[in-house]
Amino acid sequence: MLFTNQMAIRYEPSSQSLSSDPDFQWAEIPLPNTTSVWSTLHDHVQKTEIQPIAFRAPDRFGLGANFPKKEEWIHLFETIAPLFGGRYRFLICHGTTVTLDEVFAYLDARPRDFNALHDYKTNYVEQVIEQLQYLTILAKPYGIHMTIENAPMGGTTYFEPDKGYIHPALRTPRHLLRIVEATEVKLCFDTSYARITSNALSYMRRSRSLFAAATEKEILNAASDWNQFYSQVKSATSLIRLSSSLSWGDTPDTCHIPFTSSTEPELLKFSELVSPKTPIILPFSGDKRKWTEWKTRIKGLKKK
Repeated sequence: MLFTNQMAIRYEPSSQSLSSDPDFQWAEIPLPNTTSVWSTLHDHVQKTEIQPIAFRAPDRFGLGANFPKKEEWIHLFETIAPLFGGRYRFLICHGTTVTLDEVFAYLDARPRDFNALHDYKTNYVEQVIEQLQYLTILAKPYGIHMTIENAPMGGTTYFEPDKGYIHPALRTPRHLLRIVEATEVKLCFDTSYARITSNALSYMRRSRSLFAAATEKEILNAASDWNQFYSQVKSATSLIRLSSSLSWGDTPDTCHIPFTSSTEPELLKFSELVSPKTPIILPFSGDKRKWTEWKTRIKGLKKK
């Protein structure tokens, strides 16, 4: 097999399609926004005999802006702490999205400040740092290790009317390494997201477009591809979510998808870079046939 790492899948409690897969007992579980559903997680874990190594914080628990109350975080920690299956006990946090209107309102209020967008992003990152420092203290009694995932460019269906949500930061190594340095929280490196941002920001070196709320510094310092992105954050990474993407990656069919024959060279290169000690999550669920095809493909690949 291409990787000797401990391998896990993403398990959606609402989907039973992968629950009986004999090759993968470890799992990442994304938590739903509705806290009343959390009480069913124990039954799901018991019934499927999966062993969680990571939970992803609910979408509404995004960092960088409005922050859920302490009681909600305590409820989250108390829910997931008994469910972990081994030595890996990760909670994957993520940055919140903002609307482009919010970004432009900030810029319009500072028409003569050429660093306004840079300052907006800096304030966002500093808020993420402050929140992670607080959460690390809250999580410690539960033995839970906080991680932060790198962000894609925008939210889902980004180009649809009234769907213009953007990730203002956490899209490049610079911001992520700043967070790691300030908090000692490690990264959950999402290869699909890194592929999206590296390709998009590399394109913007030529186009200089503001539609993605990118600064000149962000564009010029972007990694040329997702493998270079990983090389820059490898030492700060404790968990990997491995998959591919297409273009902007704002739909289910273009983000967190299996590698194809055309993108397998990227995967092979990554296999030479990745530490075998870092657990890897394969975030695929749903179509059993496609999952089986992907599993067979990754098992058949060999390092050069």
